[in-house]
Amino acid sequence: MPMCCVSSSMARRVADVSHRPLNRYELLTCAWKGHALVGIDAAYVGEEDSLVVRQYDGVRWHRCLRCDDWITHAIPSHPARERPESRDEIAVPERGPMLRDRYVLRLIALDRAVHVVVLSVVAVLLLSIARHNQALHRDYIDIMNDLSGGDPGASKARGFLGTFGRVFKYSSSDLTTLGLVLAGYAVLEGFEMVGLWLAKRWAEYLTFIATTLLVPYEIYELTKSISTFKAITFVINVAIVVYLLLAKRLFGLRGGNAAEVRRREALGGWEAIEKATIPPNSPIPANRL
Repeated sequence: MPMCCVSSSMARRVADVSHRPLNRYELLTCAWKGHALVGIDAAYVGEEDSLVVRQYDGVRWHRCLRCDDWITHAIPSHPARERPESRDEIAVPERGPMLRDRYVLRLIALDRAVHVVVLSVVAVLLLSIARHNQALHRDYIDIMNDLSGGDPGASKARGFLGTFGRVFKYSSSDLTTLGLVLAGYAVLEGFEMVGLWLAKRWAEYLTFIATTLLVPYEIYELTKSISTFKAITFVINVAIVVYLLLAKRLFGLRGGNAAEVRRREALGGWEAIEKATIPPNSPIPANRL
């Protein structure tokens, strides 16, 4: 467990970090998953380990490899290893812009999850209606006659009933075809959802292409009538297209995948950790959590 108290000499080493920018994504992830610390089970730490763990006046400080906070931790009474892990043994967690990209991709994945649910429900409904089209049509007419007092012309279906009634203008074969198309698109969105959640490059391309194909149709719908739902959907999809194209460097844009790999190495690996490291004799920043 982290130590609650430190020596007065150690307290003097703790610096005010109000000038440091808040790493919002790192702090959120560390608050959820916990800090990424190394060397907590080591018997001895030396100056060569100062990148990740340091010891002053009998108090050991561990550097979170994700958010760069320094956390006090008790020196183990029964250490499991002699020295902290080497670089080859450490899996550097996502941090900085890389972690931000993971949050954005997972937000898009959640948007795709909503699409999967809605498309699947609509597809099942259409296929069910196509299978029992005539019976459901008769039931619908009976319900509308009851609502109009027996006079079919006395009441006009509006809202959900009006929308539902338009379904019966299509044949069973048309409804089946439409249901299968929507089911197929739900499967496509499902692949996008899983791939984006796992931050796969192929999913970024798939999402870009699938979303781009929808934009012209959405523009056409907006020219017919404007609604809040249509406008929000259009803005979200355009934002996704622009983000994937520019930020993720698709189709060779801004250096393509090679530049993206170099960016990940420079901003999310040991190089980034070394650049953010305070000198061994500098005051250790205070914990921001």
